[in-house]
Amino acid sequence: MISKSVLRSVIEEQLNEIEGSARFVPRAVLQGALSYSGSSAFVIKGVRRCGKSTLMMQIMRTRFGNDFVYLNFDDELLFGMTAEDLRPAMEVLIETFGDRKNVFFDEIQNVRGWELFVNRLLRQGYSVFITGSNADLLSKELGTHMTGRHTDVELYPFSFSEFLLAKDPDAARHGLYSANQTALLSGLFREYLFGGGMPEAVVLSNKRMLIDAVDDIIRKDILGRYSIRKPAELKSVLRFLISNSSNRITYRSVAGSFGVKSPATIEKYISYASEAYLLFEVRRFERRLKRIDKSPRKVYCIDNGILVKNSPAMLDHKSDALENLVAVELKRRGKEFYYYVSGGGREADFVIPSEKTAMQVCYELNPGNMEREVNGLLDAASEIGAEKALILTFEQEQELMRNGRRVEIKPAWRWLLEESA
Repeated sequence: MISKSVLRSVIEEQLNEIEGSARFVPRAVLQGALSYSGSSAFVIKGVRRCGKSTLMMQIMRTRFGNDFVYLNFDDELLFGMTAEDLRPAMEVLIETFGDRKNVFFDEIQNVRGWELFVNRLLRQGYSVFITGSNADLLSKELGTHMTGRHTDVELYPFSFSEFLLAKDPDAARHGLYSANQTALLSGLFREYLFGGGMPEAVVLSNKRMLIDAVDDIIRKDILGRYSIRKPAELKSVLRFLISNSSNRITYRSVAGSFGVKSPATIEKYISYASEAYLLFEVRRFERRLKRIDKSPRKVYCIDNGILVKNSPAMLDHKSDALENLVAVELKRRGKEFYYYVSGGGREADFVIPSEKTAMQVCYELNPGNMEREVNGLLDAASEIGAEKALILTFEQEQELMRNGRRVEIKPAWRWLLEESA
């Protein structure tokens, strides 16, 4: 049991942090959260330190003023807290804030059995907002005990538009760009490409957190939740996968590289990292569904700042870094996408069959790679009957006609801003 005195000191300290918090960058999902009026829990999920707590504070301040109670369970003084501690915690919250009906619980998955308590609060007429950093854990608990009583949103590190709001709000305007605006946006995009969008790194220039975040994710969201017999092996595998973002891998090949007996172990490691939002997999496009699971996967890192800071060699692999950024953006937008390899071995980075779109990502097109990139794109476009064939670059822009098909080449930053407008 956590004593009430400890609960009280934690709650009061967190309240002071809320009152003294700095300027917030408005998040794209904020409007949906502000307009939410259902009787179910509003759940914000995402990688550790991507801004979930800040989004909570935006909701509290913008929508509820002072009419809320708040507790962040990601506090060392609350370690080991169980469901039986939640009732006394709520009593202390009421003593501190008053009997307010809007409840905000941060990183609630740290408390086993939390979902039953939240269900009780919902039955009693409370509005409940919660965050969590483990997709699988939240989904299982919500699905088991709160079916139909929760609405979920996933929060990612800053998009490029949000990054611009943090760095230079005037640059975030959409539309036609002058030569000076283009140069400004290109420079800011370079910073975003290699520095990423983790809010703390962007707003507070705390680059160290890009390394610390990986350590925290592994320690708290993976090792702290699963019975990992070889934690050093897990860490080595995950850091290897981060440094190989955008490359094709198989579970068997990774297992062989680390002397792991079973490829299933590698599959588990990747699933744990995916559940913690650190990595995600993209599968190869296949007409025959049975072949999808057997094909090599590509693994991407959730943030380019984490990617580059934990794998400095990525600075020399600019196309891989750009591909990772585009993959994250497609993931953020909820697209169902794949990578493509033709029977002859020509590749396209992404296809979105439902939108009849084929995409290639190349930091810089030149005489040495132009034909390879265009032909791979054309093969993919033909395979899925694409109506749009697009090559994203760092700064090049033009249109080509090949085999009767229009190929659009544009800077990735322009695509990011156009799509978010």
